[in-house]
Amino acid sequence: MRLTSALLASVLAGLPAFASAVEGFPQRPIRLVVPVPPGGAADFTARIIGMKLTESLGQNIVVENRGGAAGTIASDLVARATGDGYTLLFSSSTTHGISPLIYKKLPYDPMKSFTHIALINTIPAVMVVHQSVPAKSVKEFVALAKSKPNTFLFGSSGSGSPPHLLGELFKMVTGAPITHVPYKGSGPAVVDLAGGQLHAMLDGLPSLINQIKSGRLRPLAAASARRSAVLPDLPTMAEAGYPGVEGGLWYGISGPAGVPAAAAERLSKAVFAATALPDVKERFATVGGFSSPLGPKEYTEFIRKEMIKWAPVVKASGARVD
Repeated sequence: MRLTSALLASVLAGLPAFASAVEGFPQRPIRLVVPVPPGGAADFTARIIGMKLTESLGQNIVVENRGGAAGTIASDLVARATGDGYTLLFSSSTTHGISPLIYKKLPYDPMKSFTHIALINTIPAVMVVHQSVPAKSVKEFVALAKSKPNTFLFGSSGSGSPPHLLGELFKMVTGAPITHVPYKGSGPAVVDLAGGQLHAMLDGLPSLINQIKSGRLRPLAAASARRSAVLPDLPTMAEAGYPGVEGGLWYGISGPAGVPAAAAERLSKAVFAATALPDVKERFATVGGFSSPLGPKEYTEFIRKEMIKWAPVVKASGARVD
């Protein structure tokens, strides 16, 4: 009985200190694990947000790149961390929109193992074709593809990647019989597309913009609800006649399960403030992105809806990783 009483007293004595630590969050540097190597849209976005959060929170945001296995390595690392708000994941359309659907076995649950804190921004995909393809619109490309079934090739950054599933969604909505060719990353796929070995691709502007500017690739439509600030004259897929072909890249912040609500709210408010800054909006716009902040509850529901949206597309594509 004495041992039990002593243990209870110890726990109760520690509660004020714990409450004070949460109230004063953060009190030390925060580790932000980014599930891709340095460079690219995800790393670009993470470092912009990391810098702004460092300024507003008064503690360093230490960006740590842990690439590999479609973000599952970084996700597992964070899922196993202490849920105190000091180890965070740069969650994304890959880590929490698609990977949970294509990996048969994951060491974590994409919802239960995490505290989803805030959505930061979205980078809608753009559909492009090689300059040699005689189609000036999406409808012309669809008609061309139907006239020559399985002749036209679309590339992606890998089986089950966002560009792959966007291509599969495009096929489902339009009925265009085009063939998927997976690559190990968007970079080599875009190189082959620009060289004429592929015919089409749906990917974020960061991967495509230089080849669009060079004239080697012709943009046909933006896979978003609104037009791109970088290519304002480019119609959306809905304007092109194919509503429902929407998607791209999105990025947010998640922590392990159990992050105190006060800490999550503090981080979320800091993200909202950062994404409202004119210089942040301008830098996101340079890669075709939009600030689109959501708080903890809304971001959690957003992720749930993304997995529901892509589940039938993954099934149709047959993309699976053992």
